[in-house]
Formats: sequence, structure tokens, C-alpha cells
Amino acid sequence: MLTQTQFLDSLACPRCKTKLKLTRKHCAVCDFGFSCKQGVWKLLYNPHPVSETSRRLYEKLHRRKFAVPTDGVYEVLACFARGNTTIDVASGDGELESRVSETVGVEFAYNALRKSKNRGAKFLVQADAAHLPFVDDAFDLAICAGSLEHFADPELAISEMARVSKIQILTVHKLPSFPAIQIVYNLLTHIISLQQQPIEQPLTWKRLENLLIQAQLKIIFKGVWTLPVNYGRVVKFLPELKNLPSCHFVITKK
Repeated sequence: MLTQTQFLDSLACPRCKTKLKLTRKHCAVCDFGFSCKQGVWKLLYNPHPVSETSRRLYEKLHRRKFAVPTDGVYEVLACFARGNTTIDVASGDGELESRVSETVGVEFAYNALRKSKNRGAKFLVQADAAHLPFVDDAFDLAICAGSLEHFADPELAISEMARVSKIQILTVHKLPSFPAIQIVYNLLTHIISLQQQPIEQPLTWKRLENLLIQAQLKIIFKGVWTLPVNYGRVVKFLPELKNLPSCHFVITKK
């Protein structure tokens, strides 16, 4: 179980990774400024313009109820999180944190973090997944549930999760592995508006595997997760397909 002292000791500058002296309110090395507002540590370093555009759109999305899976995924992930020091990357409205309050929720949309706080989350950080504000090996476990495909820089996000944690668990929306699937997906996205969130980049297993290998992670388990395709009827005239293996489920370690 993560304590308040352990959490504060884990905080680092998101830009230069120097361990922060919290009394200073700025990094002693690169002068990056930070603050804590209503229980949320504001450590957002987000230089990628596409990611910043995405963040602004998510701030609007999180003003209302954000649709999340009800298939039991968060109950299962909570079982992994309990008893471990855990970071939840792109934590959204705090589904995991509402079940395991000691989980560190990291999200770049402040409106989502405010909701997480109201749901009992103890440790909340506004930060970008590609620039995590923690020291190396701060956590036993990093969880990223259904969000990697929405990142502007998934490669850097995986590298950051590998840097700050010993074990990583990811669920990632998948593309089938057949020729020209990315072209087909891009065409469908353009023609019938498949996009549900600002960035939609489902990954083939080969692409995800390469990202994990590049981050020098060892794949312990790989499988699939059955999340409804066309979840929430994004494309209104198509059914919500509930029994397809639509997500990669992978556990890795350093």
C-alpha cells in the first residue's frame, strides 16, 4: 500500500526527471514550475502540439459523464493493483481509483481528476503519459487500460511506464493483422466517422510488440480482451458487437 510519504518522495520533474523538493514549487535544475490544487498535483509538461490539442478536447469531454466499459475489466485490474504501489496512466474519471484508492491516478485532463477526487482517489497527478513526473522505479505496477491507442506518442508513453515501474499491464484496442488494414481503417474513420475520441490509433499486435521490445520490456503474458466493438454505438447505424476479441491484453516486466 502506498503511503503519502512514499507518494511525495516519488515526484520528479516531468521535463528533466530531477527529484522534486516540494517546498520550492519549481525544479532546482530546469526551473519547471508546479503546484498542488485541491489535492491534485499539477505537473503537466506537454510539448507535443497534437497531445495538447487532444487534452483540450478531453477537458470538454470530461465535463459530462464519460462512457467506460462495464465488462468487469476494472474489477480485474483492481485485483492486480491491491497490495502493490500502482500508477494508473490515463486514469480518466477514476474507475480504478474508486476501487483501489491508493492507486496513483495520472491524467492530463484536470476535469477528469476532479471527478476522481470526488470518488475517493487519494493520489492524483495532472501529467502527460509521455512525460511522467516520477523518479525511476517508483512503482511496482503501471496500468494503462484502453488508452495507449489514444496517445499522440505511444512509443514514449511505454518507455515512460517502463522507466517508473517494474511490471506493466496494458489493454490496447487492436487492429486485425492483415495487409493494408491501416489504410482500410483510416478510410473508414474518414468516411463514417469511427472516431470516438480525439486520437484513435488501434494497434496491430506486431506494432505493439515492437513498441514493447523497443522499451526493453519482456512480455510475460499476451492475450485478448473482449470489449464491445462500436462501443456506445459511435457509428449509429452499426450494431454494438459484444463478442469480438477487440483488445490486446499484455503483461510485461523489465
